[in-house]
Amino acid sequence: GAGEQSGPLPPLAERVLSRHALVLVSSGAGTFTDPAGTHPVTAPAWIWLEPGTPHSYGPDAHGWTEHWVLFEGVGARTYRSHSGIGDGHVLRRGGPEPAERAEIFAALHRAGTVPGRRAQLHASSLVHRLLGALLGDAEEDPQRTSVTRTVLATATEDLSVAQRAALSGVGVDEFRAQIRRATGLTPHEFVLTTRLSRAQELLARSDLPIWQVAAEVGIDDASYFTRLFTRRIGVAPRTFRHEQRRDRAVTSET
Repeated sequence: GAGEQSGPLPPLAERVLSRHALVLVSSGAGTFTDPAGTHPVTAPAWIWLEPGTPHSYGPDAHGWTEHWVLFEGVGARTYRSHSGIGDGHVLRRGGPEPAERAEIFAALHRAGTVPGRRAQLHASSLVHRLLGALLGDAEEDPQRTSVTRTVLATATEDLSVAQRAALSGVGVDEFRAQIRRATGLTPHEFVLTTRLSRAQELLARSDLPIWQVAAEVGIDDASYFTRLFTRRIGVAPRTFRHEQRRDRAVTSET
């Protein structure tokens, strides 16, 4: 689900979610409370809510504007490991630019009104964009494992698992174990997920031909890239690009 609301809203009573949620506060101020204490919130800010952990939040007497989306899946763990933000709820300043935020949430609202697997896949791609925009500016954690950093930095290169492990400074078995703990994926799946995430961004944001998008993410065979993208994302690259541009056009009109 996804939604938004504005004004002097009543504080949200303590609750526990069964899935992940992102709450973006685009204007106003208030507080957020979790087991670690009560924290001030001043826009622009976003809150990553973890399932199973009690929390509450709300604006001050002047109100605020919030946007929210609920999601689940192993990808959530992958994004958290990429940004080094650890476990539990996360409260950070910042967020996507206003135009991008409006575009993503408008498209999420439309996707939520359409039944079927295709709409779900479209919504999933939008959540990927939102997470990418939010986490792209997250501060680097100096204690974060070098393994996920290495995979992210070399995902487009044609390297074996042994080569990636060597670049990370660990053995192959430890490399596999750290990737599994951080992302829930095998190294091969992690590389594919990273490549396809970058491909979605290139398709949405550039006019590069499909073969060049494939090459940019480390796949030399454009036909294989198209089959892989279609199987994993649910639509062909050209269709994905068309839908992203249509969503931006509708958002700009509204």
